[in-house]
Amino acid sequence: MRISLITACLLLAAHTAMAAVPATVYKSPTCGCCQEYVSYLEKQGYTVTAINSDDMDGVKKRFGSTSLASCHTTLIGGYTIEGHVPVAAISKLLKDKPKIRGIAVPGMPANSPGMGPEVKGTLKVYELASNIDPTKPTAPKLFSVE
Repeated sequence: MRISLITACLLLAAHTAMAAVPATVYKSPTCGCCQEYVSYLEKQGYTVTAINSDDMDGVKKRFGSTSLASCHTTLIGGYTIEGHVPVAAISKLLKDKPKIRGIAVPGMPANSPGMGPEVKGTLKVYELASNIDPTKPTAPKLFSVE
């Protein structure tokens, strides 16, 4: 009985910790797929604050994601998450804590969260470099394939 109680407490603590991960999503007020991505994050246990913006270019410039832009920009754990990034890649980012600005899925791929059914193993997620110099463009570096 005592072991079951301890196990139940640990599971409850783990679930509570996971549910407490805050995410701020900057999105256009008229974009349906952005709202779908907000719903996706909430279903995955994130606490989402959605902020409508009529200046998404300014948001991307502020958070360093213009080079790999999509329709919305999310902040999680001090990182910029640009576009329809799967939670698996976000979890890897938060676990590994690399010294990068964040990660991105540029554009609006049909097989990404919020855009349609995910097709595992087909979605390329790229790094957002921490020191972006617009005078020295470089090819994006692959972070993961989800």
